[in-house]
Amino acid sequence: MLKRSIGIGVLCFAGHAYSAEINITTTEDIVKDDKECSLREAVEYLNTPEKDRSEDGYMGCGGKDSSAIIALEKSKVYKLDKSLDLKAAMDIRTVYDTTVSETAIAGKNNATIEMTGQNRIFTIDNSEDASFVVNLKEITLQGCKKDVCADLGGIIYNNKALILDSVILQGGYARLGGAIYNVGLAASETAAASSFAMRNTLIAENTSVDGGAIYSLAPSFRIYNSVFKNNTSTSGSAIVFTLDESANADKLTFPPSNYYIKNSTFYKNKGFAINLKDGIGLNNLTIVKNTGGISFDSALGQGYLANSILIGNGANGAVQDCKIEDSAADKSVLFNNLVSQTGCPIGDAADLNTLLTDPALIAGNDEGVCRNLLEDKVSLLCPYTAPSNAFLGYLRPRMLLSYVNMFSSPILNKGQTTANGNANFVACELTDQRGTSRLTDNAWCDRGAIEVTVPASISKLGQDITYGQIAKFNILESLGDSDLLPKEQCDAEVGPNPAGIPWQDGCLVIEQKWGASKGKTVLNLNGDLTYTPNGNWHGTDDFNIKIITSSTRFNEQVEAKYINALVTIKQDTTGTMESKTVETSGGALGFYSLFVLFGLIGLRKFKK
Repeated sequence: MLKRSIGIGVLCFAGHAYSAEINITTTEDIVKDDKECSLREAVEYLNTPEKDRSEDGYMGCGGKDSSAIIALEKSKVYKLDKSLDLKAAMDIRTVYDTTVSETAIAGKNNATIEMTGQNRIFTIDNSEDASFVVNLKEITLQGCKKDVCADLGGIIYNNKALILDSVILQGGYARLGGAIYNVGLAASETAAASSFAMRNTLIAENTSVDGGAIYSLAPSFRIYNSVFKNNTSTSGSAIVFTLDESANADKLTFPPSNYYIKNSTFYKNKGFAINLKDGIGLNNLTIVKNTGGISFDSALGQGYLANSILIGNGANGAVQDCKIEDSAADKSVLFNNLVSQTGCPIGDAADLNTLLTDPALIAGNDEGVCRNLLEDKVSLLCPYTAPSNAFLGYLRPRMLLSYVNMFSSPILNKGQTTANGNANFVACELTDQRGTSRLTDNAWCDRGAIEVTVPASISKLGQDITYGQIAKFNILESLGDSDLLPKEQCDAEVGPNPAGIPWQDGCLVIEQKWGASKGKTVLNLNGDLTYTPNGNWHGTDDFNIKIITSSTRFNEQVEAKYINALVTIKQDTTGTMESKTVETSGGALGFYSLFVLFGLIGLRKFKK
């Protein structure tokens, strides 16, 4: 079916009724009167006032009944020699077909717009006071990768209203704003201040003097469910840098809600992650292994950091989670955070911040496979990784074997239900970076960008094999945010194996669906499941597996400690191996949404 990458609601917001998109038919940066439509020609056509647009189109683009939607083809690379000036409302997005056997995960099928010259990609501005909206959806913007692409904004200069959804911004280089320079101020009393909103976006490997990723003259952004990784501020200032506080900061009430960064990850950036000004709210962030954490500069107490993980930031062995710009004047609010620097302004005990000095951080390399609970018994987080069914990666909190209950972790279940008279109270966000729902009443929600959840059951697993083959697949991604319980722990949790044999990892129990078993199943702590058939039989072997994870072990009832999955192994004389694990979709009810609807029971039973 056709996968539309912007919904009707967004189109209405942008002021356009749905009609025919302008399809880009060449990847080259040309302006030529022919039948081909280039990206530059399409933009120039839409820059023309609507009343003046020719019904015959322009240089092969547009025409009667065409909309202000520019459609790119998935995975194609569209090259630009110089910047594109966007002077009117328009949507630029990737449109593609999917079959029933393909996934449609937003962000994984992006078309790429690449700057081959030495300039930024988009300049969003015109000479008028009235604002307009530019939507970018499922697009990868590849900066010039040269020193310097542009002075202000290595990829985008924005002086209007910009919305980014499932976008990648990478390779930008500027003096101010490696990826985006946002004016954020009104040009006159009658003009609207420019602003941008960003969700499900990866901002990586951009460089500038100040604002390694983003530079804004004032708070005028809404950033959520996004990742900032490997960006560089050569001066050591913030990756998301705001020059001044909100113009009306003295009139705000706490907590300020207009401009914010929420449910996002800052990882391995060179520079401070963010400088906090009055008028900016930071909530449910994971800020780890940057050369600096947060620079606090809120003289009016209208800037806050809440429900976040701020650990292991610094350089050359020195921890620098927090920097106070003016210790005498700063009134930044920190509420319910995990920090690892004694100099952080953690405030009153009622603010419930936790100081954890010298924590073990990553169970493995910085990115990739997470070590199991016996290989690494102390690290708080798994390495940054993007699951096969997701666009953005994240740092998953671990449930360590040393924890005696669900409240032993400094990350999990540290949210609060109500303010209880605390003037600095800030509730957790309703969802996490992946869109997974947190508890609706915020009771015992988790610090950081990721809310740990565990499915009550696992989708169908299995493989098709031919005679002489062995089925092998990994089940870890199906476990949600938990690890398998080591076999050494099984007797203590559920007693001896009822089968009368030693436990396997996960305290594996196998229940046949029909008749006797036709093979042998082995599961190890890394999630590798191996099935060896006991001969060349034809047909299927169907059985349930029951396993215990590092999280479900805390359920009181023995049966509730187990997660169940149906496994089907099909053996035939011919054919190729085919995975039977369920496929996922990037739509509104994709993998993580189904986790929310059906998968929280196993974990939330003991979040009371």
